[in-house]
Amino acid sequence: KFAKVTLQCLGCKTPLPAGSKSVCKSCAPREAEIFGNKLADVNHVEQQFNRLWTQCQRCQGDMHKDVLCTSRDCPIYYRRKKIQKDLNDAHSVLARFGAPSW
Repeated sequence: KFAKVTLQCLGCKTPLPAGSKSVCKSCAPREAEIFGNKLADVNHVEQQFNRLWTQCQRCQGDMHKDVLCTSRDCPIYYRRKKIQKDLNDAHSVLARFGAPSW
């Protein structure tokens, strides 16, 4: 008997039944609100990443190239890497809603 990982509702954190990706039946009326909150979270994390990326570009001395910094002494390097992971996680949560159907 092994533990099985299941998706949780993004609204109330209850385990989702098979076939559901974002919200449960009880949170379905609030899906737009939950999507808006998750989108705001993504925007906030993107802004943090952009600030750290720009700061690394300034330190490197070139605003037009990718950051090649791997300094283990730099606290911004570790913050940037953590925010980059958080950004990937936030994008994967947002992808659970699927493509918008206007």
